[in-house]
Amino acid sequence: MMFQRVTGGWPKNTDMVSRLTDDEREAVIRDRDRTDDSTVDNDATTTEMNFLARLYAATHKAEYRDAVGGAIRFLLSGQYENGGWPQFWPDPQGYQVHITYNDGNMANILRIFRDINTSTWPYDGDILDDETRAEVRASFNKAIDCILRTQIRVKGKPTVWCQQHDHVTYAPAPARAFELPSFCTAESAGLVAVLMSIPNPDKRIQDAVNGAMAWFDKYKMTGLRVERTGSRDDWYNADARLVRDSTAKPIWGRFYDLGHNEPFVCDRDGIPRRDMQDIGFERRLGYGWYTDSPMFLYSRYERWAKENNVRKRVSISLQTKGCNENGTITLNRKPVHNPRDYDAVVSPGQSIQAAIERAPEHPTRPYTIFIRKGLYEQKVIIDKPNIVLVGEDRDNTIIRIAETEEKRMIETYRGRKVHHGVIVLTEEADSCVITGLTVYNNYGTVVEPGNTRHQMAIFGRADHTIIINSNVWADGNDALSLWANQKDGGGMYYHADLDLRCKGVDFLCPRGWCYATRCRFYGDGHAMIWHDGRGDKTKKLVITNSTFDAASPTKLGRWHHDSMFYLINCRMTKNVLDSDIQYAYSDKVLDPCPWGQRVYYLNCAREGGHSGWLNDNIDESEEPGTYHSTTATWTFHNKWDPEKHIRDLWPLIAY
Repeated sequence: MMFQRVTGGWPKNTDMVSRLTDDEREAVIRDRDRTDDSTVDNDATTTEMNFLARLYAATHKAEYRDAVGGAIRFLLSGQYENGGWPQFWPDPQGYQVHITYNDGNMANILRIFRDINTSTWPYDGDILDDETRAEVRASFNKAIDCILRTQIRVKGKPTVWCQQHDHVTYAPAPARAFELPSFCTAESAGLVAVLMSIPNPDKRIQDAVNGAMAWFDKYKMTGLRVERTGSRDDWYNADARLVRDSTAKPIWGRFYDLGHNEPFVCDRDGIPRRDMQDIGFERRLGYGWYTDSPMFLYSRYERWAKENNVRKRVSISLQTKGCNENGTITLNRKPVHNPRDYDAVVSPGQSIQAAIERAPEHPTRPYTIFIRKGLYEQKVIIDKPNIVLVGEDRDNTIIRIAETEEKRMIETYRGRKVHHGVIVLTEEADSCVITGLTVYNNYGTVVEPGNTRHQMAIFGRADHTIIINSNVWADGNDALSLWANQKDGGGMYYHADLDLRCKGVDFLCPRGWCYATRCRFYGDGHAMIWHDGRGDKTKKLVITNSTFDAASPTKLGRWHHDSMFYLINCRMTKNVLDSDIQYAYSDKVLDPCPWGQRVYYLNCAREGGHSGWLNDNIDESEEPGTYHSTTATWTFHNKWDPEKHIRDLWPLIAY
């Protein structure tokens, strides 16, 4: 009761069992006046209510009854006029305003209200007065109306529910970045259970239950199970994947898309993916993407339908093949690009440069260029903003040349000197996107075997550059070099799902702010990552959910200008040396670097262990973060949201 807020509710995820120190007790008492963290999320408030109601039934102490009464007032105060509840109240923020079914929030409330309505222990007797019971009864009925209104209908037929619905329009609504509008199975199962607990269900309730059960049966999946390996103590090997198993019981995806009714997963970038392996370790392991929650409804439905003489009873069975085996859906559907949707199309034998030249000089919207599968042995210079290069297939759409600073294919372009690199983005090429390509500078293979001096695959002087879903390879140093003009403050760059391979040093070497996620680094004897953060102490290189490997013992990274590194949820094989990212030179001082070493880790692992340098130390940084807060927008201090730009382009760049 000490943790109960002045609102009558409780906060979530709070340890109320451990013994408190005097200081901790005083802090808890001070927090009782808070009005910003009361919720029913994660079983908060309803769990405490049930416990205190049982205590009152056993002891009849008024303090327990009063605490329950305060919680009832809290629940009644938060209900919308339409019958739904937000996630938090009295002052919900952002997605918290939506009608929230997530994690059983509303179902948990209604189970208590049902027990109050039926005077079921421990909510019988004098724990509540008659006036409050009448309010609860009216609230329950409003909530059932809300559930029926929000049920998603497809061609007029009721199906299931989303985790949250807009509190005005009732439409499926998003919550956290990885919780998209969708058909949601676990929450829907809880709502169906509530509906089936109502005595003498009317036609609306019968239709709602029948529709949901028909949907559950149609979209169950068979012959599959989630396989988990490793553990928190063995984080290097921890993983989760969907595997085939003919003996497995039916399962359901947590989310099904609203278009194809097909299950998807999602990372913190808010982009739906079809395979668990397509999202990072953190979300792959830290969220329940598949569930068997609807399974318990099958036998209950048969009893319910019989006891209530339900008309139009649906035929359901856990023994029939699921949607993935009977052809109802295509599991792991791959996106298909239609060349007609792009501003320009390039085929093998044609010039990518010519397509860029046909773009407006200053496009006001993304100018999209679709590059068909094939080998393109040509240098590409992007000197206009808003250019989007989309390869048809990252492994088979290859742009390849052999070039160094001394031996360039093109010295000048449109009257200006051109830097070396397979793809070069000039200072005018802000807000460009590169995706679906293999970009390879193979000078050290075909011209001077073994030469590892600077051989850029992609070089850029532009700002707001996005490079995703690509192979970026080079035989020499600085494969991916984005170096916006430091005099202008440096640049911001975003990378995701890259395969970075380099036989040289510093093959990811941004100058400015850079966020990279779900990337694979593969080196060979030379330090892999480098950063230049001069001029602004907030400049940083942030790498999340990525892997590092090498052909031979290789340093993770180095620095010789002021820099800042964050590695979050990353993994390294034993070929990555057991040593921290360090100053590049032991025999000279290229730059005094007054800010010193700033290298921070959170939840990283190395095969075979490490000597301590990889321990979590992110709290020591000037910008401490958590596994869920170190996002792209955090990296860029909310000045740029590249993932929103990717989501806007997704119909054209999906992979």
